Amino acid sequence: MTNAPTSKPIIALTQGDPAGIGPEICLKAIAVPAVLDCCRPVIIGDRSVLEQFASHLDLGLPETVYSEIEVLDSGDGPVLIDCGITDEKIEPGKPTRLAGEASYKYLEVAIEGAIGGIFDAITTAPITKTTLHLAGIKEPGHTEILGRLTDTENFAMMLYSPRLAVGFVTCHQSLRSVPESLTVENILRVTGLTRETLRRIRGREPRLAVLGLNPHGGEDGIFGLEDRDIVAPAVELARNEGWDVEGPIPADTAFTPSALERYDGHIALYHDQGAIPFKMISFHDGVNITMGLPIIRTSVDHGTAYDIAWHGTANVSSMVSAIRLAANLASS
Repeated sequence: MTNAPTSKPIIALTQGDPAGIGPEICLKAIAVPAVLDCCRPVIIGDRSVLEQFASHLDLGLPETVYSEIEVLDSGDGPVLIDCGITDEKIEPGKPTRLAGEASYKYLEVAIEGAIGGIFDAITTAPITKTTLHLAGIKEPGHTEILGRLTDTENFAMMLYSPRLAVGFVTCHQSLRSVPESLTVENILRVTGLTRETLRRIRGREPRLAVLGLNPHGGEDGIFGLEDRDIVAPAVELARNEGWDVEGPIPADTAFTPSALERYDGHIALYHDQGAIPFKMISFHDGVNITMGLPIIRTSVDHGTAYDIAWHGTANVSSMVSAIRLAANLASS
């Protein structure tokens, strides 16, 4: 597979869960001038679903449609690749096996196109773990699926905005299982991925804060041994590499205004430790990046929002930010 010459990067937009807000934010995004200025967007989804939604809310579909793709034409307007997974009428807000199968297929097509050189990057609309489970997919989300389908072992999630960036040592797992999952090697690995990603985005050496697991960084073992025996040695190894890293930093003071001025990125040890402050600060323009992949992948930082699916009220800002960041990374 090859890619036709174009002056702008080609970004594949996966439609995500058909019953969620994915169809809406994809169609809204390809009408945003800032998106069209920075890239050629290619929606990977189902024409029947997008037609249902477009007619429901009077939005336009891409004029160029492929059922499968070998090469894009030389234009620069939006494109739709119709995967033809479902022609059933979608019931908004209802998780189904078919929605899980469709979500997975869109991602497969996008990854194949990115690896084959058709797409310069991928930006994904949200999916649900429930529908993936119904479809028999074992992974809990995009990040883990991307790792498997690209045969990548060293990968991790980052939430990014111009104000805050957070890399995650553990992510989609129970809080009970987090302490036993923490190792010096994993913390060092994610710190390194976060450093390299921020260097690429910002063009300079980042200042990083590795968060502690326990209150007050464990108080030298009084509140738990993980910070003293696992986090601190990982930070020491990172500093020995010449990286600008501090930690373990108590999580309750790591996101104060002064801390946000001091640090370019944070390394969170579990999902909510980093996701809660991130979404309080950057919910509408936050971007999810999968670090370490052989392809560029960004995503919105929110879920399928079943409660407002197909209402026409979904905020497209995070999708636009994700597309623009993908285009910037693809051009760098």
